Amino acid sequence: MIQIYTDGVLTFDSRLEEYNLLGLSVQLGLNKGGTAKIIMPPEHPAYSSFTSYKSIVEIRRDAELLFRGRALSPADDFYNRRTITCEGELCFFRDSVMRPYLYQDDPASIFTALVTNHNAQVDEAKRFVVGTITVTDPNDYIRLESEKAEQTSDTLNTLLERCGGYIVFTTNSSGQRVVNWYKSLGYRSTQLIEFGENLLDFARTESNADLATAILPFGAADDTGTRVTIKSVNGGVDYVQDEQAVALRGFIMQPVYWDDVTEPANLLTKAQQYLASSKQILTSLSLSAVDLSLVDANLDQFQIGDDIHVVSKPHSVDAWFQLTQLDLDLLNPEKDKVTL
Repeated sequence: MIQIYTDGVLTFDSRLEEYNLLGLSVQLGLNKGGTAKIIMPPEHPAYSSFTSYKSIVEIRRDAELLFRGRALSPADDFYNRRTITCEGELCFFRDSVMRPYLYQDDPASIFTALVTNHNAQVDEAKRFVVGTITVTDPNDYIRLESEKAEQTSDTLNTLLERCGGYIVFTTNSSGQRVVNWYKSLGYRSTQLIEFGENLLDFARTESNADLATAILPFGAADDTGTRVTIKSVNGGVDYVQDEQAVALRGFIMQPVYWDDVTEPANLLTKAQQYLASSKQILTSLSLSAVDLSLVDANLDQFQIGDDIHVVSKPHSVDAWFQLTQLDLDLLNPEKDKVTL
């Protein structure tokens, strides 16, 4: 059962013929707002029910909230078939502004301050309660600043780039939307994707546009503009490298700046952690796979952020991958695609 609610009013129910749609798709991504597209004929009862940039749209599958966001401007074709494109609720942070700021605090406090600032500027439907925060910093201190005003979404992205983690929305017992910031997700799905079972199509790419096998780190600058380096704690050498990665890929150095790190030892730790991911070639699988949970309630549904076991002997794959994008055709589930 698929249902759509617009500003709390039922505008589609897959069980009711008069609510038939021509198309209904949802794209969900890790740390992305996501989108939904609703295509309706001109005689649909909810044809004129969407107010651009204001109407809150909820799409539910078997009563579970699959997508929440707002309707953007409609587009009509020659036959007056209307396409309503919606953007997910993470995009609500584009509607508020961070005036020039300077934060010197732990990640959780800064995150809370951003959400509080956002809530003070937007309509109630676009406000969030701060939930669980598990992201930390080794120093329990980061510096975040801007001399110019910017969208809260930009500040939030900067914080995510600095500290990592995942933004996840939930609903509390009072019905309020909650924004959580998790260091890791790591749930292992009970449903696997397997050749000969539910795998329909397969494509694989390997890349890392920011590949580095060595990191030249710089910390905070003093009054003269001289930055902290790791020479004093790294045998007189101002960079770190991974010997195996250098042997495999060659020597590829990248400078990285941490304006909030004042101790050489902490800077060294930061550089080593950064190098651990920078040296990796990332494997991405784009798959068409049947979600077997639609016919077997004992299996987990595919969820953004879950670890999925993929087994395909013809493609020499037998490994766990994180699900980073879901492309769902809710009227034709056999066309669903997952990216891991």
